[in-house]
Amino acid sequence: MTNENMTKNKILNITKVSLSTVLISSLVNPVSAQGVNSDNAYDSDTIEHIEVSGRPMSDIDKPATTATKMDVSIKDTGRSMMELDADALKMRAIQDVREAFNYVAGFRANGPADRTYIARGFSTSIDNVMVDGLRSLQGGEGGTGSKLPSTFNAENTTFLRGPEAILYGAGVAGGLINITSKKPQTTAKTTIGLNNRSYVSSDTGNFKRNNTSFNLDSTGPITDESILYRVLAQYTPSGDHFQDGREIEELLFDAALSFDIGENTTILPRFEKSDRKRTGGSGYADGVFESNFETGEVTTYGKPINRGKYYGSPIDIGENESTSASLLIKHQLTDDWKLAANVRHNETTSNALDLYISDSSALENEIGKDVVNRKWVYSAGDDSYNLFDITAEGRVTTGSIEHHLLAGYNYREMDINFARAFQSSEDAVGKNPISASNPDNQVTGPIPDGLVDSPYKPRTQTDTNIYLKDRISLGNTTVAVGLAYVKQDQEDLSNGETIATSFDESLWDLGLVQKINDDINVFATYSRAYEPIKGRYIVEYGHGKTDYKPIEGNNYELGIKGDLLNNNLTAALTLFALDRTNSTKWERGEDGWILTQLSGKSFESKGVEIDAAMYFTPKFNSSVSYAFTEAHDTIGEDKGIQANNTPKHALSLWNNYIFDENISFSLGLRYESVRNDNDYEMEAYIEADMGAYYKTDNWDAGLVINNVFDKNRVEAGANWVTVQPNTPRTVNVSLNYHF
Repeated sequence: MTNENMTKNKILNITKVSLSTVLISSLVNPVSAQGVNSDNAYDSDTIEHIEVSGRPMSDIDKPATTATKMDVSIKDTGRSMMELDADALKMRAIQDVREAFNYVAGFRANGPADRTYIARGFSTSIDNVMVDGLRSLQGGEGGTGSKLPSTFNAENTTFLRGPEAILYGAGVAGGLINITSKKPQTTAKTTIGLNNRSYVSSDTGNFKRNNTSFNLDSTGPITDESILYRVLAQYTPSGDHFQDGREIEELLFDAALSFDIGENTTILPRFEKSDRKRTGGSGYADGVFESNFETGEVTTYGKPINRGKYYGSPIDIGENESTSASLLIKHQLTDDWKLAANVRHNETTSNALDLYISDSSALENEIGKDVVNRKWVYSAGDDSYNLFDITAEGRVTTGSIEHHLLAGYNYREMDINFARAFQSSEDAVGKNPISASNPDNQVTGPIPDGLVDSPYKPRTQTDTNIYLKDRISLGNTTVAVGLAYVKQDQEDLSNGETIATSFDESLWDLGLVQKINDDINVFATYSRAYEPIKGRYIVEYGHGKTDYKPIEGNNYELGIKGDLLNNNLTAALTLFALDRTNSTKWERGEDGWILTQLSGKSFESKGVEIDAAMYFTPKFNSSVSYAFTEAHDTIGEDKGIQANNTPKHALSLWNNYIFDENISFSLGLRYESVRNDNDYEMEAYIEADMGAYYKTDNWDAGLVINNVFDKNRVEAGANWVTVQPNTPRTVNVSLNYHF
């Protein structure tokens, strides 16, 4: 539960259909330092789109570099993963990673101010959302307007289920997300357009609240094909949230160049900037009350009430500005060997002021009592990241045995300055009341003196990861072996106390891929998770305990991938089991929150994941993503209880129908079973999305309706017994001109 101490959208191309729409294990574009191949993206219709014909081309032989950092096909990768490409995002009117979770079984977002997401039942830091294979947060620390990244510049977004500490180092818990950015292309093309999202429901007003953005995407050669450019921009001048009183002004910008130096070397510099200003807070006060509150007893959350209202103050604000500069260098050494290096510097400044409902008992709030006390919280961040990743990849053949080798070095340096201050609960009582049943009836009290002047608490962290992978192939059998040395150094200053910690570990993983025939592979994989505890948590919430151990874990996967029915069906099934030792829990004590650690094996998650895409006819295709997940503590008082915000059953279905060369339609369904929020329960739900699309040579337009039947439900828990409501029915209109 969030509390005062813990913060935290192709238009369907009518004549072309992308098979990588919600397809398991589809990573089209290479990422990270091993290389982003610009020929694999925007300008190559043979890869990004597929002409409608009687037999579609398979996606399963495309590279899956998020999981391996190697030129290995999806079919030959022994991991469960899924991709949404740029067209899939556009068809669903998805604007950021958080919204993408709706169509990725096994992943889901947490509460509004929470800087984590759920993957296979594990709470996972948003620090594990990567851009081109590098982990740079670009969002600020908790409560400072941070959000999961926008997908406006995404060529595709890949979701890797399970940890991958060998390649990415410490901190990857239940799974990671990688956004492959759009790269410069040899074919000149410019697109200008607009998108508008309107909220259409009785509790938010029909078409009264709208969010309009203007978009640019331009690419092509500057002189000859040796120098290319790409510029993307999106501007939202004053975008409404569905809650009255909340708006956002946002500028997103991405510019890249590509220089070919001779035949073997490519240099790709890139600059990205985001500037976001919010009224109506940063996330702390997103919660609303639900229908069972007034009864005085809450066990299962009912429907959110006043979903279109904001329970914060009229002066709540949030600002977040992030800049990122990167340089990717690729060099082909020989026919069999290549080098790639990627370096990035990122800076983020952020601040937020919120009047929110806390779970502090000192606020004297009671379930069923209409008058609710709130308290002020201010947070600010000034963060910088330096990241570097270099790889050497090649092949060596000895007799009948082939070695596919990867050696790499990954380094991350974080310099974080974070400030957060709360109004004392005792001081807040009676000064900032609000009515649970009518949030228009509220009092906004004064901001306490000195609240916004809270000093930063500096924190530095360096992560080093040296790794080696060898895929050893003999006939139809491939054994993949990985070794890594992982090191993390931390230094934190909090409450006048400095604590320095250092952790290091040698890790290994192992995989087997067996070719059954040209269309089907089976696989078995073992991988590791390794995550040291943050020093700041130790200082602030350890209450004298300093001997915290890193959280460690094991990931086991057994599965099958293949093309069936003359490549009309691509499917994968994965059985998985994960465990954790030394997992941590937050407990409320007399002196505030306490970070406790469970000894030995303390958490496990197991289940099955199914992802498939079926082409029934040249005009009609469907894709499905399903996950069954059992995740719970294995010791302690929560033993056997399903983990928070983790449905046992999650299912998404997307259908595309091509009417003629200009018009197409889509229909999507999403289902999740019951979920827990600590002591409370969130009900199961089904939601529907639908779209209609029109395209000519120079124009495309789309109409997408999300939450067609305007289901009003709880998306996640917020603070105390408030809840984050789901997004009401939205009507999304897009119009683009290409030249």
